[in-house]
Amino acid sequence: MILYIAEKASVGRALAYVLPGERRHEENCIRCGSDVVAWASGHLLELCEPEDYDTRYKSWRLEDLPIIPETWRLREIDRTKKLLHSIRSLLKNASEVVHAGDADREGQLLIDEILEYCGWKGPTKRLRLNDVNPEAIRKALKNMKDNADYAGEYRAGQARSYADWLAGMNLTRYCSVSVADAGYDGVFSVGRVQTPTLGLVVRRDREIENFVPKLFFVLSATLKLPTGAREVTGRWQPGEDAPGLDEEKRLADQAVCEALEQKLEGATGTITRADKKIRKEAPPLPYNLAKLQAEASKRYDITDTLKHLQKLYEQGYVTYPRTDCRYIPEGHHAEAQAVLDSISSACPTVVGFQESLDVARRSGAWDDAKIAEHHAIIPTTKIPLEGALNEIERKVYELVCVRYAMQFMPECEIRETVIEFEAESETFRATGKEVLAPGWKKVEQGEEKADEAEIPEASLPSVVVGEDGQVTPSVEEKKTTPPKRFTYEGLLEAMNSIHRFVRDPEIRKQLRELDGIGTPATQENIIKLLFDRQFLEKKKKQIFSTTMGKALIDLLSEAAAALVEPDLTALWEQKMSQIDRGELQLESFIQEVARMIGEMVQKPLAVSEIEGLKRRAQCLVEGCSGYLRRIKGKNGLFLACPICKATFSQGSDGNPVPKKIPSGEVVEADCPLRCGRKARQFNGPYGLFWKCFCSPETTFKDVDGHPVVREDRPKAPCPVKGCKGKAEKLQGKNGPFWKCSVCQNFFADKDGKPVLKEKKGGQGYEKA
Repeated sequence: MILYIAEKASVGRALAYVLPGERRHEENCIRCGSDVVAWASGHLLELCEPEDYDTRYKSWRLEDLPIIPETWRLREIDRTKKLLHSIRSLLKNASEVVHAGDADREGQLLIDEILEYCGWKGPTKRLRLNDVNPEAIRKALKNMKDNADYAGEYRAGQARSYADWLAGMNLTRYCSVSVADAGYDGVFSVGRVQTPTLGLVVRRDREIENFVPKLFFVLSATLKLPTGAREVTGRWQPGEDAPGLDEEKRLADQAVCEALEQKLEGATGTITRADKKIRKEAPPLPYNLAKLQAEASKRYDITDTLKHLQKLYEQGYVTYPRTDCRYIPEGHHAEAQAVLDSISSACPTVVGFQESLDVARRSGAWDDAKIAEHHAIIPTTKIPLEGALNEIERKVYELVCVRYAMQFMPECEIRETVIEFEAESETFRATGKEVLAPGWKKVEQGEEKADEAEIPEASLPSVVVGEDGQVTPSVEEKKTTPPKRFTYEGLLEAMNSIHRFVRDPEIRKQLRELDGIGTPATQENIIKLLFDRQFLEKKKKQIFSTTMGKALIDLLSEAAAALVEPDLTALWEQKMSQIDRGELQLESFIQEVARMIGEMVQKPLAVSEIEGLKRRAQCLVEGCSGYLRRIKGKNGLFLACPICKATFSQGSDGNPVPKKIPSGEVVEADCPLRCGRKARQFNGPYGLFWKCFCSPETTFKDVDGHPVVREDRPKAPCPVKGCKGKAEKLQGKNGPFWKCSVCQNFFADKDGKPVLKEKKGGQGYEKA
């Protein structure tokens, strides 16, 4: 039996349709004769959490950082366990496996990690699909390779996964604990993609907050020609060495401007250039995921485009959505008429310009050479039934259909006119545009949408080179404006063109080739996470960074600056490409990342006052500088100090209530350990005891109103499997019991040893 494993059910069904043999649908698979097609649902496995390696990591402590697994382990994802167990069962009877994951690094990783986790050692072939139409699948089946040829791609995928885990997990704990110790609440999460994205918004907000408008001058001149009452108004074109210009080549020096104006007044100008040409604009290319997300957000304020697009894909109405390509395979042109017929009946917008469509036209969108993995998002011949789509799905579907139909519309013809004249050695230019034939621009859609203000009716007169006239200068004062705040679509576009925000030319080049940070499939989730973590907020359509967001970027700018900028993505991508090509070992890269993270978390994070965030109440113990944390116990909420370990009741105002002893007075005595401090008497659930804050764990029993050092308590190995801690024998109201200092579980005492407590249905243990 050959077992085909696809990345998702829709691909599996398309593959099964092509394979020979009678098809029988079973749970989580399709039998095709003697062979079987199974599928995953995205990742079925995830990297283990720190506490899966050692239970002490359940508590977030700076002293445990950096956490670096010696051997990386995967664990099953609860929601997809059934799928994984189904694949594992099928593998037992397989003679050969065909890896049919998506044709990219992540697709290679996804299926390979399943095979490795399930212990598959048999022969494996690789099926790489760029399309799921039957002909494309048949072609790919004839060109399968040994999966071992893609081992480098698998290791590169592992490298990305491990590195992101090390950076995100360690630095999230590092920031969150440091901030918590300083008295502030909240999880300050860090990630290779999310943190630079947050940095974009924070820097933009501060640019706006600190913006000081500057005055500049727009110098124009009107050339009045002697015949036909003709005038040409052009804008000054400064030379490279022109004085008085700012960094944006604007005339910012008023004295220079006034001198130019005076020089030009009444001067004679001569026409030096008079060009008219007709330019043709091809229709905009079909959508990739990033462009479609931006357009859906801009037009309809949709922020979860991928979710709705995925549903359209699974129902067979559009092609594969997670693509970064905007071109279509040339072979698809053969079914163009069938697709147009289908969408013309299903999409009202297309019906409006159906007479302009001609399948004989062939835009530049059909180009095999520009398709690497998946082609552009286009509609299929399948027509949605009436009422099959909700409102948002309908809007997304129409965007895809209209953009595809535009490929068969005429080009837009524009006449452009450029006139230049010189006066007193200064050059002035006037431009005009006239739409001769709107073509595809009749359809208002997309980033290339026609804008009447941008393409006005030409109003320039006919002139001849060499004509002279009198010049009248004019000056318009203007002020610089701050940059615009990010919108949802603007932030998506910034993530995809992150190179524009990088100074280093080499890194800028690398990021341009990578098409930004994150993938179109993950970017929406990353932005959503920043909102969920309260790092960003939205007011109308504008995005603002919050106090927490600004605080995180400020903290990381000091301790882990590499993660604030997108440069790290470019550096790691370079390393992963080397791993893919066999030029760099996976282990060497991870060691390098671990060293970098280790250096970052060893630096104390100086958390000062964070404006806008309220600190928690301070510990009431004299000499302790800790801030109390709110903890939910068996008897309700209480406050605890992470430094001295003192606990307090919570008052109605949320502040700590001082503990009282029977006399109602604070009773102190010299510490029996002679640390130089005073021990203080407390009334606990088992009576009076004493505590000194020379150490978090130093308590003493009360003997006749005096603190006395406790005798050494018996200790024994913790009975919880996998726990390496020691259990300590304690005395309670009902006799002796044991408590583990690592896993914090309680145990019964039997013959002087800790044992699991008897419970209904068997043995167990209780959490502290």
